[in-house]
Amino acid sequence: MNSTIEKGVGVEESTLPWVDIAVRPGYKQRYQGFYDTARKLGLRIGSLYADPYYLSPRHRHTFQQVRFLVKGKMRYGKEVYSVGDCLYIPEGAYYGPITPVAVKDGGTEQMHFVDIQFEGPSGIPYPHPDAVIDAQRALTKKGTFEEGIYTPESGRKRDAYEAILEELTGQPVKYPPSRLDTYVVMRSNSFPWMDIEGLNGVAQRQLGYYFECGPNIKMLSIKAGSQLPAVTPDGHRAMFLLSGKVRFDGAEYKPLSYFVVPDGVPCAAVEADEDSEFLAIGWTTPGRTVPLNFY
Repeated sequence: MNSTIEKGVGVEESTLPWVDIAVRPGYKQRYQGFYDTARKLGLRIGSLYADPYYLSPRHRHTFQQVRFLVKGKMRYGKEVYSVGDCLYIPEGAYYGPITPVAVKDGGTEQMHFVDIQFEGPSGIPYPHPDAVIDAQRALTKKGTFEEGIYTPESGRKRDAYEAILEELTGQPVKYPPSRLDTYVVMRSNSFPWMDIEGLNGVAQRQLGYYFECGPNIKMLSIKAGSQLPAVTPDGHRAMFLLSGKVRFDGAEYKPLSYFVVPDGVPCAAVEADEDSEFLAIGWTTPGRTVPLNFY
């Protein structure tokens, strides 16, 4: 985890350990947390894999999320989503239940989605993943987690993550009022690629721009031999390499790599050795406006 970030950071997911905190059954995950308190940055970026299935009750959070399906299918309530579908889940908005999708052989769909979690427009800090794991372990000593629900030895059942937040803070969770009634689904494969003026070989899909402080959600495409130029962003940025191969700050990165740049921190150019695609998100702190254009 980072407390001060002086430049753009790249992380290859395959170098990270598997994490299973047993809050939601049937999945495994890899992720990296990024924190810079001086710049008011707190986020977690990574992948979630259904192994062998993923199950979660209807619930909500004090932070916002962007999810992008890269393999398989997933069911939210009655709706089933496929590869290329991008979900924006605002802070305070309910979503789920998330249940397995059956396949012909009698099993369930093997699923993999990108998951980016970060502070919402309310400014409620994003909880540190290490603290979340510690709280979950403490709760297992005085209750049980099953199918996304925490049941204490005495007291009421509640959502697993809600129980963890209450363990962290020592207080009942106060959810921010949601600016949207529910989550938003963007079918990225239906969006056109639009060339970015002044950047040869670079195009974007503008998936969505929400609220004054974001998130601004895009896909970026870079042709082999082209690049995203060095930049010092206005607002925070996070990118997830979906396909291709790139070079960044002297290192090579393959698919399932993350790139994070805090507000006002210099970021090196991203050079494509192969045709490459990213999921990219921009946002900023409450009271400010995130730019529509990244470059």
